[in-house]
Amino acid sequence: MILVPNLDELGLDSDQWERLCLLAQAREVDNQVLIEVQSNAALLGRWDVVYAFSLLAGLETSVLIDANDVVSVDWGSPGRVALAPPVGCVAPFKVWTHTHPGFDAYWSGTDTNSLAIGSSIVSTALVLGAPGIKQARNQKFSDKPLATPRIQENGALNEWTNEAIKPWASFYEELGFIPADEVIA
Repeated sequence: MILVPNLDELGLDSDQWERLCLLAQAREVDNQVLIEVQSNAALLGRWDVVYAFSLLAGLETSVLIDANDVVSVDWGSPGRVALAPPVGCVAPFKVWTHTHPGFDAYWSGTDTNSLAIGSSIVSTALVLGAPGIKQARNQKFSDKPLATPRIQENGALNEWTNEAIKPWASFYEELGFIPADEVIA
């Protein structure tokens, strides 16, 4: 089990969280309760919960939040999950988040291909990894110039910022949480 702070924000107690962790560990990722908690966590910006389930399952997961705050959750293999909006999702997408369970947070070849394809319909992208959260924001969806480095200097990836990884400890500090030692670090 992975401990995360402020379970009450998610409407969970420690026993419910433990059962969800066991479901993830057993790779029962199609379980509706697990998907609902993952969706709710995404809407709350609780990326630690999304990453914890992925880490326990040992599988990559993808979370897409559409223009109407409808959340779609997909699960992939231990090394791949694609950006695949389901029928009925409304663009532009607010955020596409996916995980690299137990590994670095970086833009892989599959990821950069997805970002290039989604450059006109995705506003923000996150990759969650062992060290923390890597974010890229799409210039096409910002009224102000985004001053950070870009993923590439030319082409569709020039629209995407290449921001430094935010460590999990910093993520918790921004949320006002003081994590326990067992929390993702």
